[in-house]
Amino acid sequence: MKKTLLTLLTLLLLSVSATAQTIQKGYYRVRNFYTTSYILLTDSATKGIDYHVGGYDVDALRTRYDYDRVCSDPSSVYYIENAGGTNYNLKSQGKGVYEFVGRYLTVRHVSGTSQSIYTASGIYEDIEVFLSASYDPDDPESDGWLNAGAAGDNVVIRDKDGRDISNELKWWRVLPVSASDDTNYFGIKPEVQVGNQWFAPFFASFPFTSAASGMKVYTVTKIDGSIAVITEVQGKVAGGTPVLIACPGASPSDNRINIEMQDTSRPAGNKLRGVYFNSSDFYGPKAYHYNVKPWDAATMRILGVTTAGKLGFVKSTTLKTIPRNKAYLVVGADAPDEITLMTQAEYEEEIAKAVTVTAHSYSREYGEANPVFEYDVEGNMSGVPSLTCVAKPESPVGTYDIVVGKGSVTNNQFTGINGILTVTKAPLTITAKSYTIKQNEPLPAFEADYNGFKLGETVDVLTVKPTLTCNVPADKAPGTYEIIATGADATNYSFSYVAGTLTVTEADPITLTAANATMVYGDAVPEFSFTVSGGTIEGTPALTCVATPQSPVGNYDIVIDEGSVNYPNLKLVDGTLTITKAPLSASVGNYKRQQGEPNPDFVITYNGFRNNDDASVFITVPTATCEATAESAPGTYDIIVSGGDAQNYEFSYVNGILEVVETQGIAAVCVSFPQPVDIFTADGRCVRRAATSMAGLPRGLYIVEGRKVIVR
Repeated sequence: MKKTLLTLLTLLLLSVSATAQTIQKGYYRVRNFYTTSYILLTDSATKGIDYHVGGYDVDALRTRYDYDRVCSDPSSVYYIENAGGTNYNLKSQGKGVYEFVGRYLTVRHVSGTSQSIYTASGIYEDIEVFLSASYDPDDPESDGWLNAGAAGDNVVIRDKDGRDISNELKWWRVLPVSASDDTNYFGIKPEVQVGNQWFAPFFASFPFTSAASGMKVYTVTKIDGSIAVITEVQGKVAGGTPVLIACPGASPSDNRINIEMQDTSRPAGNKLRGVYFNSSDFYGPKAYHYNVKPWDAATMRILGVTTAGKLGFVKSTTLKTIPRNKAYLVVGADAPDEITLMTQAEYEEEIAKAVTVTAHSYSREYGEANPVFEYDVEGNMSGVPSLTCVAKPESPVGTYDIVVGKGSVTNNQFTGINGILTVTKAPLTITAKSYTIKQNEPLPAFEADYNGFKLGETVDVLTVKPTLTCNVPADKAPGTYEIIATGADATNYSFSYVAGTLTVTEADPITLTAANATMVYGDAVPEFSFTVSGGTIEGTPALTCVATPQSPVGNYDIVIDEGSVNYPNLKLVDGTLTITKAPLSASVGNYKRQQGEPNPDFVITYNGFRNNDDASVFITVPTATCEATAESAPGTYDIIVSGGDAQNYEFSYVNGILEVVETQGIAAVCVSFPQPVDIFTADGRCVRRAATSMAGLPRGLYIVEGRKVIVR
């Protein structure tokens, strides 16, 4: 049975029998009997230790074989203290099991072994579980996380030779840490070399003294600009004191320390800091305990070598978290990137030297904040100079001194060389606005947009406002024309201009249509009119037509022109004058004749001629006809007028009446003649030649030898 939750060994519940061998209080390492790997606390940010009252998480513990690392890692050291009887408290990095879970530990000695070998077990959810080292037969010396399993799980683990090592993985040796023990000492691992000297930043919860000859321990007691003063710690170093250690050798075995049982007071005024845990809410229902802390490059410096080759604390831009058990320096946000370490004597000698501080010169735009003023230093300066300038964002264009003051510099001989801040004109972009109008619309009042004003200023600060012009022609022909801005001026601004555009589109069309008209041939030409559609106009169009009163019948264009109308998109539609025929009356009078006489010549009279016209303009002359003949009986007969045609006249007809009366003094004669005669009709047509009789002729009037003869 495998459990995720159980004890950490530093915070571990170890259940043991009443026959456990007593472990004397002191500092120990815990090593597995079979694998010989040591238990360490992890320093992984992803492996937080999750504590619950009555239960524990082993995910923050792991085993490691590499003794060169183990020997210098404070997380491998545990303070074990008897709390009465078989109860023990285990502490690492300043915190113990009892402080976390309110329980002590007990140990069970593995019977039949001559060494101090123990099993670790505890009751979790009413099941006794045992802490066991991990083991990979394919890689027997690999590091791994700890396991927890119940006694009844019957999980068999075999080594690469097939031997059952399940129990041996649960056996643990508790080994005292001693500087004289070559197999279980604690040595400082140096990290920085300057010349022939090695140094290490160090932070642990236990007190210690130097065991190696030539080892020195320092705190940082003063930070003065780019200098930090170190002070040697004499004798015992208190637990929880972050320090800088000068190491006599390059290997941890050269730099052994004695872990002391009795603590002492921490030195005052130490500027170094260290971390082995970030902790909160240890007694809550679910507390988190991370052994990492975020790195802040602005306010933290780590031990290193300065660009001048000196030992110092330097800025790191690569660290994500503070390495656990390492001392680091906390500085102000304006501290230099490199801080050189010196003894008090070296510091005093250094500040006695002359130092010259030269301020950099800068240029900035009007309205901007001043840059962060920087400087160059000649000599080794202690402290930080002051750099001031009266220029503010609202200060006008010009030059201003960057004044170098001594500030916190403690060098006795100090020279400050001022710099110059040049405030230049701020760039201001004036962009002519763009517009769209129609041809018939007036030009807009051109305006501009401004980009770049500082400090909430407006166009009111311009000493000369820009002029905006456009090259649009007078007739505003459709097209696109530039609107140009020029000529602005201001004390604190320089100008760039962006042209706008005036887009002229065709005006909406207005249609002037000449009204159609009619006139009768010969009449006076009428007055012409027009209609307007699509808008309104000012002025009057001109309307002309070639037609006159003498113009013949037909259609004539009424031509419309703009006249006094001024509009850019006029549509002109001509009209039509239609000249119609004039009315002309053709009339015939009334006539009377005697029976047997031919019809008289009918005379047609006309009424309605125009323009001095007469019958000569007729295409076809009208005729007057009557159905009465010489033989027609007395009575009245219509005289019909018809058949007239003329280009310019429309005929109307007035008929007459022919009255035929009985012939007076003419009688019928015999129908035979003594000698042959020619017989004619009344209209002169010969109907018989050399006739001797009129027998058989139809009734009517005839002429015989000049005499009228009626046949009845």
